[in-house]
Amino acid sequence: MTKLIPIKYHKKNYPNGIKCVIDELAGNFDTKELKLNCNREYSLHTEYSYMKRTFQNPLMDGLNVLKESHKNFIPQLWKNEKWANEFGEFILRLTKNIGAPKIIEIHPPFIEYCTSFIRFLEIFDVFEKKIKQKFPNVLLLIENRCGTQYNGSKFLLSSCKDIVNFCNLLSQNSSSLKLVLDYPQIVSGEKIIMDRIDIKKILEFNVQIKELREFVGGFHIWGKRKKDGVGRWTAHSGDLNTFFSNNNVKKTQFLLSIFETFNDDKERFFVPEVNTTEEDLHSIVNDMRKVGFEFIEI
Repeated sequence: MTKLIPIKYHKKNYPNGIKCVIDELAGNFDTKELKLNCNREYSLHTEYSYMKRTFQNPLMDGLNVLKESHKNFIPQLWKNEKWANEFGEFILRLTKNIGAPKIIEIHPPFIEYCTSFIRFLEIFDVFEKKIKQKFPNVLLLIENRCGTQYNGSKFLLSSCKDIVNFCNLLSQNSSSLKLVLDYPQIVSGEKIIMDRIDIKKILEFNVQIKELREFVGGFHIWGKRKKDGVGRWTAHSGDLNTFFSNNNVKKTQFLLSIFETFNDDKERFFVPEVNTTEEDLHSIVNDMRKVGFEFIEI
């Protein structure tokens, strides 16, 4: 079976019959405090370098490399080893009062200053050792990224080719890091036009990643839509029907391809990054259940 452990996103409830005991908590560089409901576990979603930050957070006091690593106040992640050490310290300060996270989700650097996966893993190793010393059982996941207000560079981990190459490197490395695949961002990273969405590249990617699926620890799936069916596409809005312009054949092919790729009976985490209604979340989850995805409780 393709088993998914659901994570609650923006306090939205899953459909009946799905029990969710993990919350996603935002831990960007402007986050001063984390609040967690009693007896809940949490996944910490760290800084993702889309927009400007103030760099005035008291939790950054004394973390000068972290505070100085930005371009027009958009964070430059994984700048060097000192940055990684200070990032680890920031996470420890942020989580001090609520205990160990179940998951820490990180995001890739920009190619402008970190030009290879080997260099990234050298920097990441400093962070991993610091965090694992405090939280030995935490799962470290990195999300593929596409879309930012940062000028002049793209993310190191964005396209299908990037993801496959990175997983191949992980297979030769001792790092505990795994991927969390954000499928809508893969569509953007491949520059697939939404108005006539062609899922061929995604289907081909799933064939390739199947051989490396042990390095995938989870998924993000969410919708896109146009307001009143016109204008620009809005991310994290609507459901998979709006994402595929009500083409049920493509939607089903897309979901079946993911299901078959990860049908290995291993548990992976699932975050539905839906910013619109709970009905949109239910629509996405129910579409996934129809093709065979099983949502389980840990």
